[in-house]
Amino acid sequence: MSRRPVRPSRTLPAAEWWAPLLVDLGAVQCGSAELGLCVRDIDLTSGRARVTVQWPGIPATTLLPDPEAGRDALVQSIATAGPARLAGDEPADSTSSPLTGHGWLLDELGRRSDAWYAYLAEPVELLRVETDGLRATDVAVGRTSRGDVVEVRVPLAGLGADGMDAGLTYTIVERAVTVVAHDLRPAGSVRGRPAFATGLPGEDFET
Repeated sequence: MSRRPVRPSRTLPAAEWWAPLLVDLGAVQCGSAELGLCVRDIDLTSGRARVTVQWPGIPATTLLPDPEAGRDALVQSIATAGPARLAGDEPADSTSSPLTGHGWLLDELGRRSDAWYAYLAEPVELLRVETDGLRATDVAVGRTSRGDVVEVRVPLAGLGADGMDAGLTYTIVERAVTVVAHDLRPAGSVRGRPAFATGLPGEDFET
Protein backbone atom coordinates (compact mmCIF):
# COMPACT_ATOMS: atom_id res chain seq x y z
CA MET A 1 0.00 0.00 0.00
CA SER A 2 1.30 3.43 -0.95
CA ARG A 3 0.15 7.04 -0.83
CA ARG A 4 1.59 7.76 -4.27
CA PRO A 5 1.40 6.19 -7.71
CA VAL A 6 4.33 4.09 -8.86
CA ARG A 7 4.83 6.47 -11.80
CA PRO A 8 2.60 9.54 -11.48
CA SER A 9 0.92 11.28 -14.37
CA ARG A 10 2.45 14.65 -15.24
CA THR A 11 -0.90 16.40 -15.07
CA LEU A 12 -2.65 14.24 -12.46
CA PRO A 13 -0.17 13.52 -9.65
CA ALA A 14 -2.54 11.14 -7.86
CA ALA A 15 -2.98 8.96 -10.97
CA GLU A 16 -0.72 6.48 -12.72
CA TRP A 17 0.95 7.67 -15.93
CA TRP A 18 -1.39 5.67 -18.18
CA ALA A 19 -4.64 6.80 -16.50
CA PRO A 20 -5.40 9.86 -18.74
CA LEU A 21 -4.86 7.74 -21.85
CA LEU A 22 -7.26 5.01 -20.75
CA VAL A 23 -9.97 7.55 -19.93
CA ASP A 24 -9.50 9.19 -23.33
CA LEU A 25 -9.46 5.84 -25.13
CA GLY A 26 -12.68 4.95 -23.34
CA ALA A 27 -14.30 8.09 -24.74
CA VAL A 28 -13.09 7.34 -28.25
CA GLN A 29 -14.14 3.69 -28.03
CA CYS A 30 -17.64 4.58 -26.82
CA GLY A 31 -18.02 7.28 -29.45
CA SER A 32 -16.73 5.09 -32.26
CA ALA A 33 -18.32 1.73 -31.45
CA GLU A 34 -20.99 2.25 -34.14
CA LEU A 35 -18.18 3.01 -36.60
CA GLY A 36 -16.68 -0.42 -35.92
CA LEU A 37 -13.58 0.82 -34.08
CA CYS A 38 -12.10 -1.65 -31.64
CA VAL A 39 -9.31 -0.54 -29.31
CA ARG A 40 -7.98 -4.07 -29.42
CA ASP A 41 -4.78 -3.89 -27.39
CA ILE A 42 -3.22 -1.42 -24.96
CA ASP A 43 0.30 -2.62 -24.17
CA LEU A 44 2.02 -0.86 -21.27
CA THR A 45 4.72 -3.45 -20.62
CA SER A 46 7.60 -1.37 -21.99
CA GLY A 47 6.76 1.72 -19.95
CA ARG A 48 5.41 3.40 -23.06
CA ALA A 49 1.87 2.96 -24.35
CA ARG A 50 1.37 0.96 -27.55
CA VAL A 51 -2.24 1.05 -28.71
CA THR A 52 -3.55 -1.24 -31.44
CA VAL A 53 -6.82 -0.28 -33.14
CA GLN A 54 -8.81 -2.10 -35.81
CA TRP A 55 -11.98 -1.83 -37.88
CA PRO A 56 -13.77 -4.59 -39.82
CA GLY A 57 -11.99 -5.17 -43.10
CA ILE A 58 -9.08 -2.86 -42.20
CA PRO A 59 -5.69 -4.19 -41.02
CA ALA A 60 -4.81 -3.45 -37.41
CA THR A 61 -2.75 -0.32 -36.77
CA THR A 62 -0.44 0.24 -33.77
CA LEU A 63 0.02 3.76 -32.44
CA LEU A 64 2.35 5.27 -29.83
CA PRO A 65 0.22 8.03 -28.29
CA ASP A 66 1.34 10.51 -25.68
CA PRO A 67 -0.81 9.54 -22.66
CA GLU A 68 -1.42 13.17 -21.77
CA ALA A 69 -1.79 14.79 -25.19
CA GLY A 70 -5.56 15.03 -24.79
CA ARG A 71 -8.60 13.62 -26.54
CA ASP A 72 -8.48 15.74 -29.67
CA ALA A 73 -4.91 14.68 -30.42
CA LEU A 74 -5.84 11.05 -29.73
CA VAL A 75 -8.81 11.16 -32.08
CA GLN A 76 -6.67 12.73 -34.80
CA SER A 77 -4.03 10.03 -34.37
CA ILE A 78 -6.56 7.20 -34.56
CA ALA A 79 -8.40 8.83 -37.46
CA THR A 80 -5.30 8.48 -39.65
CA ALA A 81 -6.09 4.75 -39.72
CA GLY A 82 -9.90 4.73 -39.80
CA PRO A 83 -13.09 6.51 -38.69
CA ALA A 84 -13.13 7.73 -35.07
CA ARG A 85 -15.00 10.22 -32.92
CA LEU A 86 -15.49 11.04 -29.25
CA ALA A 87 -18.49 10.01 -27.22
CA GLY A 88 -21.23 12.63 -26.89
CA ASP A 89 -22.27 14.34 -23.70
CA GLU A 90 -24.96 11.75 -22.99
CA PRO A 91 -23.85 8.56 -21.20
CA ALA A 92 -23.29 5.71 -23.62
CA ASP A 93 -25.70 2.79 -23.53
CA SER A 94 -23.33 -0.10 -22.97
CA THR A 95 -26.07 -2.61 -23.78
CA SER A 96 -25.96 -1.52 -27.42
CA SER A 97 -22.58 -3.04 -28.22
CA PRO A 98 -19.84 -5.08 -26.55
CA LEU A 99 -17.44 -2.44 -27.87
CA THR A 100 -19.26 0.20 -25.84
CA GLY A 101 -18.91 -2.02 -22.77
CA HIS A 102 -15.19 -2.24 -23.52
CA GLY A 103 -15.05 1.56 -23.70
CA TRP A 104 -16.79 1.80 -20.33
CA LEU A 105 -14.18 -0.57 -18.86
CA LEU A 106 -11.28 1.50 -20.24
CA ASP A 107 -12.78 4.60 -18.63
CA GLU A 108 -13.25 2.72 -15.33
CA LEU A 109 -9.64 1.49 -15.32
CA GLY A 110 -8.31 4.97 -16.01
CA ARG A 111 -10.42 6.79 -13.44
CA ARG A 112 -9.52 4.37 -10.65
CA SER A 113 -5.79 3.90 -11.13
CA ASP A 114 -5.37 4.20 -7.36
CA ALA A 115 -6.42 0.55 -7.22
CA TRP A 116 -2.88 -0.28 -8.34
CA TYR A 117 -1.14 1.39 -5.42
CA ALA A 118 -3.41 2.54 -2.59
CA TYR A 119 -5.37 -0.48 -1.34
CA LEU A 120 -3.25 -3.61 -1.39
CA ALA A 121 -0.07 -4.41 0.50
CA GLU A 122 1.29 -6.36 -2.48
CA PRO A 123 2.67 -4.17 -5.31
CA VAL A 124 0.93 -4.68 -8.65
CA GLU A 125 1.00 -3.00 -12.07
CA LEU A 126 -1.28 -2.74 -15.06
CA LEU A 127 0.54 -4.31 -18.00
CA ARG A 128 -2.00 -4.83 -20.75
CA VAL A 129 -5.66 -4.50 -21.72
CA GLU A 130 -6.70 -6.71 -24.63
CA THR A 131 -10.13 -7.51 -26.07
CA ASP A 132 -11.72 -9.67 -28.72
CA GLY A 133 -14.33 -6.92 -29.15
CA LEU A 134 -17.16 -9.41 -28.83
CA ARG A 135 -17.18 -11.32 -25.57
CA ALA A 136 -14.51 -10.23 -23.12
CA THR A 137 -11.60 -7.97 -22.23
CA ASP A 138 -8.51 -9.38 -20.51
CA VAL A 139 -6.76 -7.14 -17.97
CA ALA A 140 -3.17 -8.24 -17.28
CA VAL A 141 -2.04 -7.48 -13.72
CA GLY A 142 1.64 -7.87 -12.90
CA ARG A 143 2.28 -9.23 -9.41
CA THR A 144 5.72 -7.72 -8.99
CA SER A 145 6.69 -9.44 -5.74
CA ARG A 146 5.87 -12.87 -7.23
CA GLY A 147 7.35 -12.18 -10.65
CA ASP A 148 4.25 -13.33 -12.53
CA VAL A 149 1.15 -11.98 -14.26
CA VAL A 150 -2.56 -12.71 -13.78
CA GLU A 151 -4.90 -11.95 -16.69
CA VAL A 152 -8.41 -11.30 -15.38
CA ARG A 153 -11.14 -11.86 -17.96
CA VAL A 154 -14.04 -9.38 -17.84
CA PRO A 155 -17.24 -10.24 -19.78
CA LEU A 156 -18.46 -7.35 -21.92
CA ALA A 157 -22.20 -8.10 -22.13
CA GLY A 158 -24.10 -5.28 -20.45
CA LEU A 159 -20.98 -3.94 -18.76
CA GLY A 160 -21.68 -0.68 -16.92
CA ALA A 161 -25.31 -0.58 -18.02
CA ASP A 162 -27.00 -0.54 -14.61
CA GLY A 163 -24.42 1.15 -12.40
CA MET A 164 -23.71 -2.09 -10.55
CA ASP A 165 -20.22 -2.35 -12.05
CA ALA A 166 -18.86 0.84 -10.50
CA GLY A 167 -15.59 0.07 -8.75
CA LEU A 168 -14.89 -2.93 -10.96
CA THR A 169 -11.21 -1.92 -11.15
CA TYR A 170 -10.76 -2.72 -7.46
CA THR A 171 -12.40 -6.11 -7.97
CA ILE A 172 -10.05 -6.89 -10.87
CA VAL A 173 -6.92 -6.01 -8.91
CA GLU A 174 -8.04 -7.82 -5.76
CA ARG A 175 -8.92 -10.89 -7.80
CA ALA A 176 -5.45 -10.96 -9.34
CA VAL A 177 -3.80 -10.79 -5.92
CA THR A 178 -6.04 -13.14 -3.95
CA VAL A 179 -7.07 -15.78 -6.50
CA VAL A 180 -6.21 -19.30 -5.36
CA ALA A 181 -3.92 -21.46 -7.47
CA HIS A 182 -6.61 -23.94 -8.56
CA ASP A 183 -8.60 -21.08 -10.16
CA LEU A 184 -5.68 -20.12 -12.41
CA ARG A 185 -4.98 -21.44 -15.91
CA PRO A 186 -1.57 -21.22 -17.62
CA ALA A 187 -1.54 -18.39 -20.18
CA GLY A 188 1.98 -18.35 -21.61
CA SER A 189 4.17 -15.42 -20.61
CA VAL A 190 4.19 -11.62 -20.60
CA ARG A 191 7.63 -10.07 -21.19
CA GLY A 192 9.32 -13.17 -19.83
CA ARG A 193 7.10 -13.52 -16.77
CA PRO A 194 4.84 -16.57 -16.41
CA ALA A 195 1.21 -15.62 -16.96
CA PHE A 196 -2.00 -17.15 -15.65
CA ALA A 197 -5.64 -16.49 -16.52
CA THR A 198 -8.74 -16.33 -14.38
CA GLY A 199 -12.22 -14.84 -14.37
CA LEU A 200 -13.99 -12.45 -12.06
CA PRO A 201 -15.35 -13.86 -8.79
CA GLY A 202 -18.52 -15.81 -9.48
CA GLU A 203 -18.05 -15.85 -13.25
CA ASP A 204 -17.65 -19.04 -15.26
CA PHE A 205 -14.22 -18.87 -16.85
CA GLU A 206 -13.59 -20.40 -20.24
CA THR A 207 -10.13 -20.54 -21.82
